[in-house]
Amino acid sequence: MLVLNRALGWLSATYLGGLPVDRIATVVSVLLSYLLAHLFRRIPPTNSSGRHLFSIISTVLLFGLVQEQYLGLVHLTVGSLVIYALMRFLRGSLMPKAVFLVAMLHMSYSQLRRQWGEQASEDKQISFDYTGAQMIFVIKVTSLAFCLYDGQQLNKQGAVLSAYQVKNAIAVDSAPSLLEYLGYVFFFPGFAVGPSFEMSTYRRMISFDSTAYRRQLNTRAYSTLLVGLFWMVVYVVYNPTFTFLHLTTNEFQYKGMVAKAVYLCTAGVVARAAYYTAWKMSEGACVLAGLGFDGLDDSGSVRWMDISNVHISSVELGTSIRELIDGWNIGTNTWLRHHVYLRIMSQSTKHVPPSSSTAATVMTFLVSAWWHGFYPGYYLTFVIAALVSSAARTLRRNLNPLVTQTNSPNAKFAYNIAGWALSKYTLDFAVSPFMVLTLPLSLSAWRNNYFSVPIAVVLIHLTFNVLGGSQYIRKHLAAKHASAKM
Repeated sequence: MLVLNRALGWLSATYLGGLPVDRIATVVSVLLSYLLAHLFRRIPPTNSSGRHLFSIISTVLLFGLVQEQYLGLVHLTVGSLVIYALMRFLRGSLMPKAVFLVAMLHMSYSQLRRQWGEQASEDKQISFDYTGAQMIFVIKVTSLAFCLYDGQQLNKQGAVLSAYQVKNAIAVDSAPSLLEYLGYVFFFPGFAVGPSFEMSTYRRMISFDSTAYRRQLNTRAYSTLLVGLFWMVVYVVYNPTFTFLHLTTNEFQYKGMVAKAVYLCTAGVVARAAYYTAWKMSEGACVLAGLGFDGLDDSGSVRWMDISNVHISSVELGTSIRELIDGWNIGTNTWLRHHVYLRIMSQSTKHVPPSSSTAATVMTFLVSAWWHGFYPGYYLTFVIAALVSSAARTLRRNLNPLVTQTNSPNAKFAYNIAGWALSKYTLDFAVSPFMVLTLPLSLSAWRNNYFSVPIAVVLIHLTFNVLGGSQYIRKHLAAKHASAKM
C-alpha cells in the first residue's frame, strides 16, 4: 500500500524522530487488530469455521497489506502446509521431532538471509523482516506437534505425563482440521509479535461466547493497550538519547564510572520499552478477541489465563536475577521449559544418569540460542546470562541466611535495594551484546564498562567455591546458632 507507506514515512519524519517505518507499520497493524477483534467476537462461537477463516483473512490483510511482508506470508504459508503434512502422515515420536527440525531449519534460513542482507546493505538495514513472526510460528507448530504426540500417549500403559501435558494434550480423534490449524497459526492479533499459546487455549477462545463478558473483556484489553501506549511514548521520547550503541563510542568511554552505570541502566529501560509496547499492545488485542478464557469456576465466574509475555513490574522492580528472567519473554520460557527441557529430562537417562539435568540444561540453552538467531551478540548474552544465574544463586544462597539472622528490617531493606540495583545493572550489562549484535561492538560495550560483570562472576566463584567462603559462612552460622541455644 504505497499511500499508507508514504503516510507512515511522513509521520516518522515529522513527529517520531525518524523511527523505522516497519516498526510504525507494526504498531498500526496491532491497533487495527483491536477493531478486527470486535468484529471477530460478533461471529457466533457455533460458527467455528467462520472464526478460523476471519482470523486467517485478517492476518493476510494486516501482515501483507499494512506491513507489506508479502515474502513472509509466502514463507509462513508454505511452511505451515509442509508441517501440517508432517503432522498428518508421520507417527510416533518421529513426528514432533521432524516438525521441530523442519520448522527450526526453515527459520534459520530466514534469519541468516536477514543477517546477510543487513551486512550487505550500506545502512546495515533491510526493509523487510518476517523473522519475528516466524519465531512465534515455530513455537506454535512445535508445541502443537508435541501436544498431538501427548494425545497419542494418554491411554498408553506406563506413559507419564505432567499436568501441563495432560491439560494441553490433543487426542487422536480431535486432531485439528487444516482450517482450524491455519486459524491457530495465523491468529491475527498475536501473529506478528505474540503472545504464543497452545492449541487448547485457542480452542477455548473459539468456543467462548463473550456476549455476557464484553465489558470485562473491553476493560482488560484497553487497560493493557494503555500500558503499551505509555511505553511507546517512553521509547519514542528517550530512544534518540539513550541507546546501547552509545556504549561503544569514545564519548561514553570517558564518562565516570557512576555516569556509565546510570546511562547503561537507563538505556536498558528504553530498549525494553520497545518490547513492552509491542507485547502489551498485542496482548490487549488478543484479550479483546477472547484469548485466555479458561472455563468457569464452581461459582460460575470466568477463569482467565495469564497470556502476558512480560511482567513489567518483575523485570523493572525485581530484586534478583531469577525474578527478572522469569518475568521476561514468558511465552518462550514456557515453551522451552515444557517442550524442550522437561521432555529431554523425561527421556531415558540410562547412559548418563548423573548428568541428565546438566545435559538437559545445556540442550535447552542451545535450542534457545538457535531459536533467537546467529548474531554473535546473542551468544555472548546467553553465555554470560548462564554464568550470572549460577553466580547469583551462589551469592544469595550464602548471603540470605546472614541477612535473615539479623532480624533487622533495615538490613533486609538495604539487602533488597542492593539486590535490585545489582540485578538491574547486571541484566543491562548482559544484554548489551544482544542489542548491538556484532562481536566487535559487543566487546567494546563490555570493555567500556570495565568487563565488570564477568569479573564479578569470577570473584564470586573464587570467594565461595574455591577459597572456602561458603564453608566459613556455614560454620559462622552454626556457631551463632549454637551460642543462641546456650
